[in-house]
Amino acid sequence: MKSQLVMYLSLALVVMMFGLMGSSVTILCITGAWFVALMSSNIFAIQEKNNLDRLYGSVSVSLKDIVLGRYVFSFLNYFISFLAVIILHFGFATFQDRTIELSEIVLGFSASFLVFSTITGIQMPIYFKMGYTKAKVWSMVPFVAVMALVAIPAFVPALSGIIEFIQTHRSILIVVGIVVSCIIQFLSYKISIIAYRNRKRG
Repeated sequence: MKSQLVMYLSLALVVMMFGLMGSSVTILCITGAWFVALMSSNIFAIQEKNNLDRLYGSVSVSLKDIVLGRYVFSFLNYFISFLAVIILHFGFATFQDRTIELSEIVLGFSASFLVFSTITGIQMPIYFKMGYTKAKVWSMVPFVAVMALVAIPAFVPALSGIIEFIQTHRSILIVVGIVVSCIIQFLSYKISIIAYRNRKRG
Protein backbone atom coordinates (compact mmCIF):
# COMPACT_ATOMS: atom_id res chain seq x y z
CA MET A 1 0.00 0.00 0.00
CA LYS A 2 2.90 2.36 0.71
CA SER A 3 4.34 1.79 -2.76
CA GLN A 4 0.91 2.40 -4.34
CA LEU A 5 0.50 5.67 -2.41
CA VAL A 6 3.95 6.83 -3.55
CA MET A 7 3.02 5.91 -7.11
CA TYR A 8 -0.16 7.98 -7.08
CA LEU A 9 1.55 10.98 -5.49
CA SER A 10 4.37 10.79 -8.05
CA LEU A 11 1.84 10.46 -10.87
CA ALA A 12 -0.03 13.53 -9.63
CA LEU A 13 3.19 15.58 -9.63
CA VAL A 14 4.14 14.43 -13.14
CA VAL A 15 0.65 15.14 -14.52
CA MET A 16 0.59 18.57 -12.86
CA MET A 17 3.93 19.40 -14.44
CA PHE A 18 2.75 18.38 -17.92
CA GLY A 19 -0.58 20.10 -17.35
CA LEU A 20 1.07 23.41 -16.49
CA MET A 21 3.03 23.07 -19.73
CA GLY A 22 -0.27 22.98 -21.62
CA SER A 23 -0.20 19.32 -22.68
CA SER A 24 -3.39 17.86 -24.13
CA VAL A 25 -5.54 15.44 -22.18
CA THR A 26 -4.43 12.62 -24.50
CA ILE A 27 -0.78 13.22 -23.63
CA LEU A 28 -1.65 13.39 -19.94
CA CYS A 29 -3.56 10.09 -20.14
CA ILE A 30 -0.74 8.35 -22.01
CA THR A 31 1.74 9.65 -19.45
CA GLY A 32 -0.42 8.26 -16.65
CA ALA A 33 -0.78 4.90 -18.40
CA TRP A 34 2.97 4.61 -18.94
CA PHE A 35 3.61 5.52 -15.32
CA VAL A 36 1.13 2.95 -13.96
CA ALA A 37 2.53 0.24 -16.24
CA LEU A 38 5.97 1.04 -14.85
CA MET A 39 4.71 0.50 -11.30
CA SER A 40 2.67 -2.63 -12.03
CA SER A 41 5.72 -4.78 -11.30
CA ASN A 42 5.49 -3.88 -7.59
CA ILE A 43 3.12 -6.71 -6.83
CA PHE A 44 5.55 -9.23 -8.34
CA ALA A 45 8.37 -7.79 -6.26
CA ILE A 46 6.24 -8.16 -3.14
CA GLN A 47 5.36 -11.73 -4.07
CA GLU A 48 9.00 -12.69 -4.50
CA LYS A 49 10.22 -10.80 -1.43
CA ASN A 50 7.63 -12.37 0.89
CA ASN A 51 7.52 -15.79 -0.83
CA LEU A 52 3.78 -15.55 -1.41
CA ASP A 53 3.84 -18.64 -3.62
CA ARG A 54 4.04 -20.70 -0.44
CA LEU A 55 1.01 -18.86 0.94
CA TYR A 56 -0.93 -19.43 -2.28
CA GLY A 57 -0.14 -23.14 -2.02
CA SER A 58 -1.56 -23.33 1.51
CA VAL A 59 -4.96 -21.80 0.66
CA SER A 60 -7.62 -22.78 -1.85
CA VAL A 61 -6.70 -20.24 -4.52
CA SER A 62 -6.41 -21.58 -8.04
CA LEU A 63 -3.58 -20.67 -10.37
CA LYS A 64 -6.03 -18.98 -12.75
CA ASP A 65 -7.41 -16.85 -9.92
CA ILE A 66 -3.90 -15.69 -8.99
CA VAL A 67 -3.18 -14.65 -12.58
CA LEU A 68 -6.60 -13.04 -13.02
CA GLY A 69 -6.14 -11.16 -9.75
CA ARG A 70 -2.91 -9.61 -11.03
CA TYR A 71 -4.60 -8.42 -14.22
CA VAL A 72 -7.61 -7.02 -12.37
CA PHE A 73 -5.32 -5.27 -9.88
CA SER A 74 -3.25 -3.72 -12.69
CA PHE A 75 -6.34 -2.58 -14.59
CA LEU A 76 -7.87 -1.00 -11.48
CA ASN A 77 -4.63 0.90 -10.93
CA TYR A 78 -4.79 2.11 -14.53
CA PHE A 79 -8.46 3.11 -14.25
CA ILE A 80 -7.93 5.01 -10.98
CA SER A 81 -4.97 6.84 -12.51
CA PHE A 82 -7.07 7.69 -15.57
CA LEU A 83 -9.80 9.21 -13.39
CA ALA A 84 -7.16 11.14 -11.44
CA VAL A 85 -5.69 12.52 -14.68
CA ILE A 86 -9.13 13.59 -15.91
CA ILE A 87 -9.90 15.35 -12.62
CA LEU A 88 -6.57 17.18 -12.77
CA HIS A 89 -7.22 18.05 -16.41
CA PHE A 90 -10.57 19.57 -15.51
CA GLY A 91 -8.78 21.67 -12.90
CA PHE A 92 -6.19 22.89 -15.39
CA ALA A 93 -8.84 23.60 -18.03
CA THR A 94 -10.89 25.64 -15.56
CA PHE A 95 -7.84 27.55 -14.33
CA GLN A 96 -6.61 28.28 -17.87
CA ASP A 97 -10.15 29.01 -19.15
CA ARG A 98 -10.04 26.29 -21.80
CA THR A 99 -12.96 24.31 -23.19
CA ILE A 100 -13.19 20.61 -22.39
CA GLU A 101 -14.19 18.28 -25.23
CA LEU A 102 -15.61 14.87 -24.45
CA SER A 103 -14.10 13.45 -27.65
CA GLU A 104 -10.61 14.31 -26.40
CA ILE A 105 -11.24 12.52 -23.11
CA VAL A 106 -12.53 9.41 -24.90
CA LEU A 107 -9.55 9.50 -27.28
CA GLY A 108 -7.27 9.87 -24.26
CA PHE A 109 -8.82 6.78 -22.69
CA SER A 110 -8.49 4.74 -25.88
CA ALA A 111 -4.88 5.78 -26.54
CA SER A 112 -3.75 5.38 -22.94
CA PHE A 113 -5.52 2.03 -22.57
CA LEU A 114 -3.75 0.81 -25.70
CA VAL A 115 -0.37 1.94 -24.36
CA PHE A 116 -1.07 0.38 -20.97
CA SER A 117 -2.36 -2.89 -22.47
CA THR A 118 0.56 -3.24 -24.86
CA ILE A 119 3.19 -2.71 -22.16
CA THR A 120 1.58 -4.86 -19.46
CA GLY A 121 0.38 -7.39 -22.03
CA ILE A 122 4.01 -8.15 -22.89
CA GLN A 123 5.35 -7.58 -19.41
CA MET A 124 3.02 -9.73 -17.30
CA PRO A 125 3.75 -13.10 -18.98
CA ILE A 126 7.47 -12.39 -18.59
CA TYR A 127 7.06 -11.87 -14.85
CA PHE A 128 4.92 -14.99 -14.50
CA LYS A 129 7.45 -17.02 -16.47
CA MET A 130 10.71 -15.76 -14.94
CA GLY A 131 9.86 -14.09 -11.63
CA TYR A 132 10.55 -10.48 -10.67
CA THR A 133 14.33 -10.56 -10.27
CA LYS A 134 15.11 -12.39 -13.52
CA ALA A 135 12.54 -10.44 -15.53
CA LYS A 136 13.50 -6.90 -14.45
CA VAL A 137 15.73 -6.22 -17.45
CA TRP A 138 13.50 -7.92 -20.01
CA SER A 139 10.41 -6.10 -18.70
CA MET A 140 11.88 -2.76 -19.82
CA VAL A 141 11.83 -3.78 -23.49
CA PRO A 142 8.10 -3.10 -24.01
CA PHE A 143 8.47 0.32 -22.34
CA VAL A 144 11.18 1.40 -24.74
CA ALA A 145 9.38 -0.07 -27.77
CA VAL A 146 5.97 1.48 -27.02
CA MET A 147 7.32 4.91 -26.10
CA ALA A 148 9.42 4.92 -29.27
CA LEU A 149 6.34 4.16 -31.36
CA VAL A 150 4.45 6.96 -29.63
CA ALA A 151 7.25 9.53 -29.89
CA ILE A 152 8.74 8.86 -33.34
CA PRO A 153 5.83 10.28 -35.44
CA ALA A 154 6.08 13.57 -33.52
CA PHE A 155 9.78 14.02 -34.35
CA VAL A 156 10.00 12.56 -37.86
CA PRO A 157 8.44 14.88 -40.47
CA ALA A 158 7.90 12.02 -42.92
CA LEU A 159 5.58 10.35 -40.42
CA SER A 160 3.57 13.46 -39.59
CA GLY A 161 0.71 12.00 -41.63
CA ILE A 162 0.06 9.57 -38.78
CA ILE A 163 -0.80 12.45 -36.47
CA GLU A 164 -3.06 14.01 -39.11
CA PHE A 165 -4.81 10.67 -39.64
CA ILE A 166 -5.47 10.36 -35.89
CA GLN A 167 -6.93 13.85 -35.76
CA THR A 168 -9.29 13.25 -38.70
CA HIS A 169 -10.38 9.69 -37.83
CA ARG A 170 -10.86 9.86 -34.08
CA SER A 171 -14.01 7.76 -33.84
CA ILE A 172 -12.48 4.87 -35.77
CA LEU A 173 -9.26 4.95 -33.81
CA ILE A 174 -11.12 5.10 -30.48
CA VAL A 175 -13.02 1.91 -31.27
CA VAL A 176 -9.98 0.16 -32.73
CA GLY A 177 -7.83 1.17 -29.76
CA ILE A 178 -10.28 -0.21 -27.19
CA VAL A 179 -10.91 -3.45 -29.11
CA VAL A 180 -7.20 -4.10 -29.71
CA SER A 181 -6.46 -3.35 -26.04
CA CYS A 182 -9.03 -5.91 -24.87
CA ILE A 183 -7.65 -8.52 -27.27
CA ILE A 184 -4.10 -7.91 -26.06
CA GLN A 185 -5.15 -8.24 -22.42
CA PHE A 186 -7.08 -11.46 -23.09
CA LEU A 187 -4.23 -13.10 -25.01
CA SER A 188 -1.72 -11.94 -22.41
CA TYR A 189 -3.86 -13.43 -19.64
CA LYS A 190 -3.99 -16.81 -21.40
CA ILE A 191 -0.24 -16.79 -22.05
CA SER A 192 0.43 -15.84 -18.41
CA ILE A 193 -1.59 -18.83 -17.18
CA ILE A 194 0.49 -21.18 -19.32
CA ALA A 195 3.77 -19.47 -18.31
CA TYR A 196 2.93 -19.55 -14.59
CA ARG A 197 1.77 -23.16 -14.74
CA ASN A 198 4.99 -24.26 -16.48
CA ARG A 199 7.06 -22.32 -13.94
CA LYS A 200 5.29 -23.97 -11.01
CA ARG A 201 5.83 -27.41 -12.56
CA GLY A 202 9.49 -26.67 -13.16
